[in-house]
Amino acid sequence: MPIFLRWHAVGCLMVFLVSCQHKVLPLPTLAKSEIPSFSSLFSDLKARKLSIKDLKALVRTKVSREGFNQSFRQTLLVKENKAMRVDTYNLFRQVLGVLIYDGEKTLMYDPRENRLIYGKEVLENMLRVFGTYVDFGDYISLFLGGIPGLSHLEMEAAKWNSDQTVVQIETTNQITGERVDIGIDAYTQLPKSLILSQGGQEIYRVYWYDYKKIDKFQFAHKIEIKIKSKKQSFVVRYSEVMINQGIPLNAFDLAPELMN
Repeated sequence: MPIFLRWHAVGCLMVFLVSCQHKVLPLPTLAKSEIPSFSSLFSDLKARKLSIKDLKALVRTKVSREGFNQSFRQTLLVKENKAMRVDTYNLFRQVLGVLIYDGEKTLMYDPRENRLIYGKEVLENMLRVFGTYVDFGDYISLFLGGIPGLSHLEMEAAKWNSDQTVVQIETTNQITGERVDIGIDAYTQLPKSLILSQGGQEIYRVYWYDYKKIDKFQFAHKIEIKIKSKKQSFVVRYSEVMINQGIPLNAFDLAPELMN
């Protein structure tokens, strides 16, 4: 089974809650006065993920690898953790590309060649960019500050970091066999990091930074994804974020006027 990257080029994938014992961590001196059980902690993460129904945002993405650094301006639409659209622009607001995923099919539009790319060809393009196949459902989770495949994770161990501000949780994906190490902020109980590995080899790692309150949600305005095998990183910065304001389904249709 291919290893799935749970972003963007591609823009996510990812039984934990049931299998977790109600075990409470010892209280560190710097942490909150109460530390929830693991089952409670991950129940909160799942509830948060489900409560974000849709997202609109402007995005600045920086892609870095050896001999290459480039930034892109984008708009991002996400609906119900099932659909995603990313439009990429140049400095003159001309469309450089469109990526649409609706839960069943994925397409990319290349305006330079005025052609649509479907299915397997999209996955092959993602493989060239990321060094692994991309599951766009997981990609959505990462963009929303969620843990891909959360319901399939089983806890193996947990410990505090050196200054006892982050709970470091080792889990295994019961479907793929991948190891998923998660860092949770002890104060806010929000995700700070994720490292995905298989067979002892790191596939990618994710960091969430700069949480800001949008309505009732704490939302990470900076995400960094590092792909070790490609020595490549993506830094995604959000602005003008709107959550649960409603997105019509036809927003995930490709406008005819984009195609010459």
